[in-house]
Amino acid sequence: MALALAQAGASLILWARHTATLNTVGRRCESLGAPVLIQQVDVTVPAQVRRAVAQALRRFGRLDVLVNNAGIWDGDWLTTLSIEAWSRVMAADLTSVFVVSQAAVPSMIRRRYGKIINISSTSGILAYPHGAAYGAAKAGVMHLTRVMAVEWGPYGIRVNSIAPGTFRTGMTADVFADRAWVARRKRQIPLRRFGEPDDLAGLVVFLASSASDHITGQTIVIDGGASLTVGT
Repeated sequence: MALALAQAGASLILWARHTATLNTVGRRCESLGAPVLIQQVDVTVPAQVRRAVAQALRRFGRLDVLVNNAGIWDGDWLTTLSIEAWSRVMAADLTSVFVVSQAAVPSMIRRRYGKIINISSTSGILAYPHGAAYGAAKAGVMHLTRVMAVEWGPYGIRVNSIAPGTFRTGMTADVFADRAWVARRKRQIPLRRFGEPDDLAGLVVFLASSASDHITGQTIVIDGGASLTVGT
């Protein structure tokens, strides 16, 4: 998504807990001509978030688009799911969306313009074993998106969410290592393939651009049609 926005002409502010990944992505964005600010931030720590937003505003003067994309899985059966795991997932996947958006939105309100894109998941729509914490958090992201859209719409701020299905990412590497699961899951997807990170490029640019100016409070599913069928 960062690369897609860089290609579309955006300046980038990149956050993560680990700078190695940030530096790699940052160099690729800079090679596309995008100014880049790299900040090491843990989005579950409000003080770090507020400090990073202030630094970003000093560098660029404004924030036009916010993409809330932090997330962890930490799945387990409900009967054995620990309160510590539940709390970790809620903090990273749901509370961070509230914290970061609340820190970023005042500058958008002052300019009466902004786009917020929250990354949810079809796990917030469908019920999967081991997915109690993750699914509940992602369903929360969808509803929080709607409330943000209602409260901040009068200030010209559009808030939408993207709900990816099964994508190949670092977080899903363990399930993709199970070849039997991969074969079974692929049969359940009408397009007969999994999502790849590049599949998000066009959608995030659309939601960040003026082309989506009359869309707010919506969750757009991008899953190859998997959520439309029961599966076989």
